[in-house]
Amino acid sequence: MPRYDEPSAAHRPEDVADEVREDDLMRVMREVPRGAAWLCAIAVALMLVFWLAIYFGVFLPRGPVS
Repeated sequence: MPRYDEPSAAHRPEDVADEVREDDLMRVMREVPRGAAWLCAIAVALMLVFWLAIYFGVFLPRGPVS
């Protein structure tokens, strides 16, 4: 295993992560998943709309396959 002469990133206090208050963390953890869920819902809704547009605009006018 190689030995590195450089100190760890956590060696200096300014490189260590800031302290996070528990109530701030809980507020963020409530808001972030909600935004991700909305983004997912919008993406799925757009895919459904485009699929229906192709279905009604391309497939149905051609008629049944025989």
